[in-house]
Amino acid sequence: MPEADCPIIAVLGATGNQGGGVIRALLARHPNEFHIRAITRDSASPRAQSLIQDHNVVSKMSICQANVDDEESLRRAFENAWGVFAVTNHRASNGAINSEKDLLHELTAGQNIISAAQHCKVQHFVISSLPNIARASDGRFKKVYHFDHKSQIEEAARSCLPSVTALLPGLFYTNMFWSQYCRREDNGNVRFCAAVSGDTVTEWADPCHDIGLYASEVFARGPEVTRSQRYPVTGPKIPFDAFPDLFTKVTGQPAIFEPITMGEWGEIVAARVGQGFEEDIRQMAQWISVAPVEKICYGTINSSQDLSYEHLGLKASTFEDWLCRTRWNGPPRGQGI
Repeated sequence: MPEADCPIIAVLGATGNQGGGVIRALLARHPNEFHIRAITRDSASPRAQSLIQDHNVVSKMSICQANVDDEESLRRAFENAWGVFAVTNHRASNGAINSEKDLLHELTAGQNIISAAQHCKVQHFVISSLPNIARASDGRFKKVYHFDHKSQIEEAARSCLPSVTALLPGLFYTNMFWSQYCRREDNGNVRFCAAVSGDTVTEWADPCHDIGLYASEVFARGPEVTRSQRYPVTGPKIPFDAFPDLFTKVTGQPAIFEPITMGEWGEIVAARVGQGFEEDIRQMAQWISVAPVEKICYGTINSSQDLSYEHLGLKASTFEDWLCRTRWNGPPRGQGI
């Protein structure tokens, strides 16, 4: 339907995992309630061009080009929007994280998004966020920037926008695509290998499905229900050494849990992303290893504070759900380190 006929929701990261999931969920669950403005850095890119073709809903969605580094472009993208789904990335679009200073890009992008939303009088701002680990650890782990910066952006949004709802996803099941989490051994067995002890427990989510599902229901319920809420988007807690049995149960393939060292964990990530991210990702794993098990959302929230099911009627995916949905059969042969 035309933009003028219903509330407009501007979705950042429309061609990415989270933004794309929001678009799919809104179209599937609330096809006649909103007009979607899919925001992407390059509206001429093949991924952007395929959005409307894939969904075949020209009347319900439009493509808009904007860049989080350019507030003016965001103002144009948010014009007349009732709602915004915001997601930020610790990696800039134009390079590796060579130093920790490169991670400050996320804060700048977040402030641009907030300022544009404030200028355009956005009524419902839904943000993909994470807890503040420096605060949760009483200052022990001060360099988990890709968590803490998102938390700071969320707090900044709350200080100047009328209705903010935060979604806090668990670790992504898609992390299993990376060799610091999972690899295939020379004998063909799948090895789950994150640098934590096997009895370490944490929660997970499907970034391509769960976040979109929750965001769509947050928009549908509206700020009257969800204003100021922080909803964990997390499946049940899983010990790391439980992954092999769950994987084998679904796929029939043999699997083991054998952790790599913390040094190797950091080195693998640094080689792929940049040296400036190495200490960040190490401290994240170290916090997960000692986070209070009686709390949820990376050991930062009391379970009684989680109103997501009460308000939205949703639960995030289990590992088995994700395996069945994606038909992931483990890393390809030849993918070791």
